[in-house]
Amino acid sequence: MKPTHTFQSEGITAGYDHKTILHDVSLSIPSNKISIIIGANGCGKSTLLKTMARLIKPTSGQVTLDGKPINRIPPKQLARVLGLLPQSPIVPEGITVADLVGRGRFPHQTFLKGWTKKDYEAVAEAMEIMKITEFSDRHIDELSGGQRQRVWIAMALAQQTDILFLDEPTTYLDITYQIEILDLLTDLNRKHGTTIVMVLHDINLSARYADHIFALQKGKLVAEGKPSKVITNALIEDIFGLHCTVIKDPVSGSPSVVPIGRYHNKLRMYS
Repeated sequence: MKPTHTFQSEGITAGYDHKTILHDVSLSIPSNKISIIIGANGCGKSTLLKTMARLIKPTSGQVTLDGKPINRIPPKQLARVLGLLPQSPIVPEGITVADLVGRGRFPHQTFLKGWTKKDYEAVAEAMEIMKITEFSDRHIDELSGGQRQRVWIAMALAQQTDILFLDEPTTYLDITYQIEILDLLTDLNRKHGTTIVMVLHDINLSARYADHIFALQKGKLVAEGKPSKVITNALIEDIFGLHCTVIKDPVSGSPSVVPIGRYHNKLRMYS
């Protein structure tokens, strides 16, 4: 099992291009659990993930790992603990699947030390988990969007970090592969204790797979906790502006949001 870490943001305010996106956000990531960040477009979900991963420097407040500000942790040392899959990663030109996944091993290597048996095993395992072994010698630009996404996730898995941040990991995937990827990430969490933090747009998938949910609205943390506590009619209408009813998912038992909308609400009124 992965070790337990204390990962916190303390009053962080952050943004980019002279625009403040996050406002005084304080939270603690539950260790060895799956946390999912939800909220409307532009509310700061990706900005929060990037700030906690040290890609964006906060204008105030700080992010700490095991009580130490992450800006004081050497980059390679941090990369052995924290892995990040950004929303739109840039594909290096002419690179093969195996080479890209292999880049996940960079934090574990030194200038004088070449690839070890553990490096090769980590890459092979990550590709097997993502079911892309058959693509290992193919160039990334030959793959579909969904296949590319699985390669990027495999690279993050090959890094073998204790904490894994993923910004919309199911992008470009149809519903079958979305479920498959989320099941595989859940396996990673349940079997190895990897702390996973994701940004997802699908509220119902978030409620199904999260142990803990953080809900953002206009750059502020407005609710957090178990899905059963956070996903309510009032909160969904408040942060998404969506009139809905929340029911119990007949498969998982988690809360499930059923949108109402103007048209069907009108039909219901006159039925």
